Amino acid sequence: MDAIPDLAEQSDLWNPSWIDPFEPTVECEDEFSELIDALRAVQESVARSRPTPAGAAAAAQRLRDLALQMAKFEVSEDEQIAGRRWELAGRAQSMAPALHIDEVTDTTARGHVSVGRFHSGRYAMNGGVTPLIFDEILARLANSAGRAWGRTAYLNVNYRALAPLDAVLRVEAEFVGQDGRKRFMRGAMYDGDILVADVEGLWVELKPEQR
Repeated sequence: MDAIPDLAEQSDLWNPSWIDPFEPTVECEDEFSELIDALRAVQESVARSRPTPAGAAAAAQRLRDLALQMAKFEVSEDEQIAGRRWELAGRAQSMAPALHIDEVTDTTARGHVSVGRFHSGRYAMNGGVTPLIFDEILARLANSAGRAWGRTAYLNVNYRALAPLDAVLRVEAEFVGQDGRKRFMRGAMYDGDILVADVEGLWVELKPEQR
């Protein structure tokens, strides 16, 4: 496991920047990353559960109490930690699956992801989750290598095979080229040698006044 002090030299773990260095994922065990891991565990546990009415009510009350506890720490979007811990799988946000970045160049990226029943569409990954994963890796690549910030204009996803749960899926991304403010991207997802899905995407560079 890489040492936390090396990361701290790049960015304060408790005051991260919106600037994405887009480097391979590093496993950390600081308090906030543990919080996100615990939240993911709750999401998965709820998805897998069939509680009694009393058990559901008790768990709901505990979650409401936790929400009130965390509300005391609410800050603006520019001050939050979630989504800005670039070195962590999933950037310390829990909506999309935790995508691990394995290799990065100026024009390519490769990572892996595994999903459980929280992201299930009945015995396989929900189709709506696939674009979330593609958008994560394609957007980070599109906005890396000194390129000015751009936003997703479209994603055209083709589903080729079922994406199994609890399997390690390989995700690849490529920066195809740029025409003015338009950036053309493509990617693919594999279960072993099986092509699960592929994607073409367009990112549009923001105008200076929009950044």
